[in-house]
Amino acid sequence: MTPSEHQRLLCESKAPKPRKGFDRLADGLVGRWKRAPWVARRLQAVAAEIAAMRDGIEKSPESGLDQMLHELRQQRRRRPFDHSNFIKGLAVLAVAAERELGLRAYEVQLMASAALIQGYFTEVDTGEGKTLAIGIAAAFKALNGLPCHVITANDYLAGRDAENLGGFYKRVGLTVGAVLGEDDDAKRRQAYGCDVTYSTAKEVAADYLRDRLRGVDADARGKRLIDLVNGREPAGRAVQRGLHAAVIDEADHALIDEAVTPLIISRPLEAGEMESVARAAWALVKTFEPGIHYRVDRTARVVELLEPGMELACHELDLPRTGLWASDRRRVHVIRQAVEARELFIRDEHYVVDEGKVVIVDTSTGRPMPMRSWQQGLHQIIEAKEALEVSGGSETMARISFQAYFRKYQFLAGASGTLKEVAGEIWHTYHAPFVKVPRNQPCKRQYAGVRFCATREEQQQRLLHEIKSRHGRGQPLLIGSRSVERSEQVAALLRAEKIPVTDRVLNAVHHRREATLVSLAGRKHAITISTSMAGRGTDIRLEKEVEILGGLHVVSVDANQSARVDRQLFGRAARQGDPGSVMSIYSADDELLVRFIPQAVMRIWTRALGMKSMWEWPQWMGRLLLLWSQFRTQQLAARSRRNVMLAETEIRRSLGFAVGR
Repeated sequence: MTPSEHQRLLCESKAPKPRKGFDRLADGLVGRWKRAPWVARRLQAVAAEIAAMRDGIEKSPESGLDQMLHELRQQRRRRPFDHSNFIKGLAVLAVAAERELGLRAYEVQLMASAALIQGYFTEVDTGEGKTLAIGIAAAFKALNGLPCHVITANDYLAGRDAENLGGFYKRVGLTVGAVLGEDDDAKRRQAYGCDVTYSTAKEVAADYLRDRLRGVDADARGKRLIDLVNGREPAGRAVQRGLHAAVIDEADHALIDEAVTPLIISRPLEAGEMESVARAAWALVKTFEPGIHYRVDRTARVVELLEPGMELACHELDLPRTGLWASDRRRVHVIRQAVEARELFIRDEHYVVDEGKVVIVDTSTGRPMPMRSWQQGLHQIIEAKEALEVSGGSETMARISFQAYFRKYQFLAGASGTLKEVAGEIWHTYHAPFVKVPRNQPCKRQYAGVRFCATREEQQQRLLHEIKSRHGRGQPLLIGSRSVERSEQVAALLRAEKIPVTDRVLNAVHHRREATLVSLAGRKHAITISTSMAGRGTDIRLEKEVEILGGLHVVSVDANQSARVDRQLFGRAARQGDPGSVMSIYSADDELLVRFIPQAVMRIWTRALGMKSMWEWPQWMGRLLLLWSQFRTQQLAARSRRNVMLAETEIRRSLGFAVGR
């Protein structure tokens, strides 16, 4: 690799402004060029150079390695973008990791580290060692003296990785900390003061907003310096110390699935008026009839109040006509919110009730989000819907989307097992190229195909047949579902058949034993039922006798909104050369298919399924309809993310003007 190539690839730059029209088309072609096959081949050659140099460094004594690490630190601080320390630096870090952790990085892991350091969003298959690759990349970035944030999927992984890699970072001469949800400001400030900080997207973005509320915006450090020079006391002490570099694990979840989720810092208000409003709105909406009072577009998740519904909202809502509620527009809005709570927010799918409180569920990971709430009264209406104590409303003090937050970093890179499908969107949004890292060993995964059944009852019969045949000979099974409700239904079905699944259900209700449940899923006769497996972060290790039985067998029982989620689930089988198999068993009345396939097509398809046994009916049409449904879902989601980005850009431009006195 030439010096100019290294200089270009190691350069840190912020994401660009959104492009439109021909500019967007031309920029897209540049993005395709940057993720062409030659990129992976070049990175493979770089990884081979690193591995060869590592073999020579391994012969050095401890004192010699310490000297090389010291020289690397000095070089990174004096010339942070100099190409000359790149290959040797990664080789030295790989040797340090092997001596401290006992983990020898595969050549493909070195390739992933090299790609991350150069700002690539890197697809690394599930089970191929992302944690070590990210650790080596984060160490290299932090050696230049600027803080590096490693963003993980949850608090458990952040704490675990910071602890497990702590010896490696210490040997390299770096400090490491973790920012977890329960930490106070003192602990957070200490963790952010480290060279490498592990945390979650929610925590780092929330700390950024809190610093802004303190008047110490991480983007305005020059202003604070001017305040000090002019003798003015800064408004407060920052927790973070700048948004310099971030390496994101499960990058597609943080930057795509959660991209437009607004993170809001709010101040709770007393229940008071909000309680009576929520209960009155829900009481009225319970009398509404679909098609008469309102219409629901489930594809776009939009509710439209019809004329009779608007009349009732304006004249029958049991609230005094004072203050806010004197306005018909406000009354219509709260009733529309109540209809959304009734039709679009489903218990055990979008939320669960835990200890008498409504807890939002992350639909892409199946995890509970206890510190989040819906805005504009929706959360309180759902509490009224579930006959719970209605909490007070909240006053928004600061907000930012994850998409806007991550675009503020000077350097951004990420890794995931499922990035290929969103490589183009990541390029347009964050101006970061994509590369696919090959597997360390050939994949032995067996694909048993997709089976479509006409009804949910037929699907259950087919599922039971599959489970009994595999479980009877001892093969472990992992059954993936989309919602909490569905996972509990499958568990109840197995219990009714005297198949033991006690304490083997992993969802937002039973999430506290997550690591234990996942780690035990590879044992003989084990049956584990789970919602999304994205970011679970714990290997499913197979017992020796399980390998003879064919390894882990994964079954998907719900059509997911994205093919990426299917790949995350199936990636649990056949890791690192292990055997394994996967299959899907779907019902024609699955919510995703019903939402996006015209009713006439659904009737013809269901009738065709009923004409033949589910064992004989050809499956190509079902696969085609599934692909179309997933394509439409992701198309709508991508459009929503782009609209939010454009809106945020326009707001920033409009706020760029100030009137002096």
